[in-house]
Parts: sequence; structure tokens; C-alpha cells
Amino acid sequence: MSLRSKIISILIRPNKLLYRIVRPSSNFIRFFVHPPSWLGGKILSSFSTRVERTAFGGIPGVTFTPKIIENENSLIVYLHGGGYSFGSSLTTHRIGLSNLAKITGRVCHSIDYRLAPEHQYPAALDDAVAAWKNIVEQNSKSEIILMGDSAGGGLSLALLLYLRDNNEKLPNGFVLFSPWTDLTCNSNTYQTKAKADPMFYHQMPKDASERYVPKSIDKSNPYVSPFFGDFTGLPRGLIIAGENEILLDDSRIVGENAKKDGVEIEVQIWPKIFHDWWLFGPLLPESKKCLLEVQKWMQS
Repeated sequence: MSLRSKIISILIRPNKLLYRIVRPSSNFIRFFVHPPSWLGGKILSSFSTRVERTAFGGIPGVTFTPKIIENENSLIVYLHGGGYSFGSSLTTHRIGLSNLAKITGRVCHSIDYRLAPEHQYPAALDDAVAAWKNIVEQNSKSEIILMGDSAGGGLSLALLLYLRDNNEKLPNGFVLFSPWTDLTCNSNTYQTKAKADPMFYHQMPKDASERYVPKSIDKSNPYVSPFFGDFTGLPRGLIIAGENEILLDDSRIVGENAKKDGVEIEVQIWPKIFHDWWLFGPLLPESKKCLLEVQKWMQS
């Protein structure tokens, strides 16, 4: 863990206390997070990537195109994180996705699905399915890698299960960064990693789950919590998570179960680092290292 990562870890830790005191709404979180992340994205995003608003089958999104494309027949479809209730391609994820496109040398289509609590499940999954079908239709001869982080990682896995179950075209592979896959929020690392995690107070995912999942829906439904799914028939995958995050079991156990179900999968647990660190871009040396691992995996 680099010195800069240690400093960032210290700087973000007070957010846990603030959350305990305020218990903010999704609107408050968006107001607090989106403007500074938008500004940071404008300043720190890679100048080697062109950013364009677009739409995929009527679903809004953003396309990140690197100046140097290594493989014109390979692209990334991305689902961003944010607890299903905040985040977007041009705010929280602009830095990370610009660097992802640049380092992998692939065009990246990021989907801005509808957010909770205004739009609860299955709105995000419906949008992901609609956008996916449109992208596949427009790129029928391309290799497509599905990626997502945190809630977007869980949504990516739910999308994979839906596509398999409905005999739709699957991606050629998938990459999940610190995925949130269990919306029952009952895994052991909520307790064992509570002090080590500088970013998440245990109530944060629980509140996000309440916003996203209607009371009439069982949170163990695999399209809500793919943690409980059967992964048979899914393409090869890579899961990357930090050792110091309460969502660690959401990655580790999914990886173990996917392997049991016959999926060719690699799980990387990065020592002593926190949730979604790669989104910090040039602020952290581990960010580039992480994306180089993704590039290596894509080329293997």
C-alpha cells in the first residue's frame, strides 16, 4: 500500500462518522458527491480519451474513446457503482473510465441506468438489458467485455444471469471491481472488516439496499443479489477487490461459488487497500497498476 493510499484512506475515514450522524438521503449524497467528483473528473481525467454523451437503445450513457485503440474489434460495456442511488459516468466515474479506456486501448460504453429510490428494482436491470441488447446489435462481430464496480458490479453479474436465463448473447468475459453482490448485507466481513474499512460504515449498504429493493421483493432473488445465483454457463471472469472492505465476502464467496459452478474465474484480493481504489486515477499509483492487471487479463 503506497503512502498516497494511506493518506487517502485517512482523509476518507471521517465520512463514516458523518454518515452515522446525518444518515443522509440519496438526494443529499448526490448533492454532496456529484459536483466535486464532476469537477475532479474534468481536471484529472486522461486527456488521451475522448468523452461523448450518447444513448443505447434509449438508455443514456457515455462513450469513452482512447486516442490509441489497440483492438477495434473489442469493446467494454460498463455499469457504474453508487449503491444504485447515486453516481454516473460523468461524475463519480469519469476519471476511472477515462483511464480504463486509455490503458486497455478499448472503447468503453458506460450505461447511466435509472437510480433509486425514484426508480427501484427492476429499473436498473431493465435499463442494463435494453442497453446491452442495443450495443450487441450495433457491434455484432465485436468481442464485448462486461465490467462494473460496487453496485454496478452486482448489476453486471445480475445482467449475466438474466442473459443466460433468457438465451441472450453473453459477453466474451466480465470484470467486477469490488462488486456488491449480496443485498441482504449479512456476510461475515461486515463485522470482521468494519474497523479496517475506511470508506463504509456497515449501515451504508443496508440503507442503499432499502432504497433499491421494494419491500415486496425477496433480497435473496439472484437478479437482486447475484451472490445467491447459480453461475453455470457464464463466460470467464476477473474479480478485483480490496482486502480492507466490508464487501470483501461479496467478491470472495462469489468467486469460490463461480469456480464450483465451472466458471473460469480469477479473484484478486489486493492487500491493505480499500473499496474501488482504482477510481482515484492519478492520485493513487495502485489505480494504474489495477487497470494494467485488467489489460493483462483481457489480452490473455
